[in-house]
Amino acid sequence: MCAAESRRIMLGELLLRAGVITEAQLRTALAEQKKWGGKLGYLLVEMNFLDEETLVKALSKQLGLPRIDFKGLSVTQPVLKKVEADFAEQRQVLPVSYDPVKNHLLVATADPGDLALADELGFKTGCHVRMAIAGERALARAIREYYFAESGADSQAHGFNEQSLNLITPQGQSLREEPAVKPPAPTVPPAPTVPATPSGRSINGLEDKLGRLELLQRKQIRIIKVVVELLIERGYINREEYRQKVEQ
Repeated sequence: MCAAESRRIMLGELLLRAGVITEAQLRTALAEQKKWGGKLGYLLVEMNFLDEETLVKALSKQLGLPRIDFKGLSVTQPVLKKVEADFAEQRQVLPVSYDPVKNHLLVATADPGDLALADELGFKTGCHVRMAIAGERALARAIREYYFAESGADSQAHGFNEQSLNLITPQGQSLREEPAVKPPAPTVPPAPTVPATPSGRSINGLEDKLGRLELLQRKQIRIIKVVVELLIERGYINREEYRQKVEQ
């Protein structure tokens, strides 16, 4: 029995244990899966044996994992960039929140039993990956909206400004996760008070003006020296006579 098949049987056992499907329904869905392929959870919903919300709630309770409430979900672009769009679409995962203090990345998945997926995401992102359960249809729609800007995703939904996430615990309690609080920036000491002159002008202001005046004077002196050198080179004035005039 391959690993993928064992995970499918585990899902059926979990749903039986939760009492949301019967053994007859499970056998029918497994037979359909063997014939046409596909994921067991999706087939159970398609065959109207249970709805997606019931499926997600049952898995959340049985596995002790939170589930995602997509209503009002807002994910920041830096969080989305933790997982490449192609990978997210192929593996049907959606990063929904990131705690930079703990380096925790929360990822929505419709297959929380895939431990290899969590390990792969941890390797790709360098984060400690936590899994949350989502319905397969809702998750696929959210991935299309967030990564590929399909209908239903606007600038507010994409969360360009602030991350917002509502998790539902296995006991059915709402757990609002706020953005991680960053440590406060170090305070900058106030600039020392500049003493004022009797006229009320600051000393630093006068120093700035004097400095600019000095630079202007130096520039003018350099220009005069250049002009004199040109006049001497072209024979308009004599260097010795010029020196005598200056020394008078």
